[in-house]
Amino acid sequence: GDSAVELKFKDMPLPLVTPYMAEFAGYKIEKGQMSLDLKYTITDNKLEAENKLFIDQFTLGEKVENPKAVSLPLELAITLMKDGDGKINLELPISGSLDDPQFSVSSLVFKALGNVIGKIASAPFKMLASLVNFGSDEDLSLVGFSEGNSELNDHEKTKLDAIAKALASKPALSLEVKGAAFKDLDWPAMRYEALKDQLKKIKAKELRAKGERTRSEYIELSDEEYKELLAQQFIEKFPLLADFSIFGTPRLKEGESGDFYEVARQKLEALLPPEEQRLNDLAVLRAGNIAKYLQELGVASNRVFLLSTELDPERSDPEVSVRLSIR
Repeated sequence: GDSAVELKFKDMPLPLVTPYMAEFAGYKIEKGQMSLDLKYTITDNKLEAENKLFIDQFTLGEKVENPKAVSLPLELAITLMKDGDGKINLELPISGSLDDPQFSVSSLVFKALGNVIGKIASAPFKMLASLVNFGSDEDLSLVGFSEGNSELNDHEKTKLDAIAKALASKPALSLEVKGAAFKDLDWPAMRYEALKDQLKKIKAKELRAKGERTRSEYIELSDEEYKELLAQQFIEKFPLLADFSIFGTPRLKEGESGDFYEVARQKLEALLPPEEQRLNDLAVLRAGNIAKYLQELGVASNRVFLLSTELDPERSDPEVSVRLSIR
């Protein structure tokens, strides 16, 4: 048969429920008031319940050593769940069997609460997105960049706009930014600059031989100088593919097709192994640009932490992206 029950628990002081919490997440509860509105339907000894859970001023106390505790960033979840006045309002669907010898309403409530907290803690950016009604279901924790580039495009800025808004509503939170670069994606887009730098070094050497001392990074190559140095290098390194004609003009040998300078650039670029320093500088710039943009939006600089950068971090996303985390 069916029976419906309605129960209201008002202002239960939270330390009473500490044993569950310590079991659940390894913390004691310092203070807080909890009210529960439970609407039950019991069908064939199965309990289905819609719960409104309201917790006021939920504060965690000391950590408890408990090998069974789920390891969750509990403080983070609680901060995300609280509204501006420190109140938490949750709807908890609950179900269980009355035949279960372990059956108790409070343990079911805590199991459900555990699930909610677990969800939030494992996907805090989803929670942030919902706080500011961010329209898209994109992952706010990933900021995308184009290959070899450190500039933020408008699309990624809208994500950071949403994060800045969420941070404004949650003063306890701060953001961590881990700059990243990827050899397979970024390096091919950076090789051209690396090749030009190589040619500038050769130019600097030539100038030194004439008694002019100039550091290679201060050299500006004219289009003509660039082509000349490129041809010289290409023919030196790939004598089977190209040579100079009797008039001294560079040319591709029989059977090679394409624009001479284009082919030369591609072949010489392909010889260059990824430079960690260059990739790392790119990773640092990316993280810096994210931090700078958030500061322009009014996020205090002491709320944005730059973590050490990483080359080729693991990624689920095939695109170039920098990962953010919340603390």
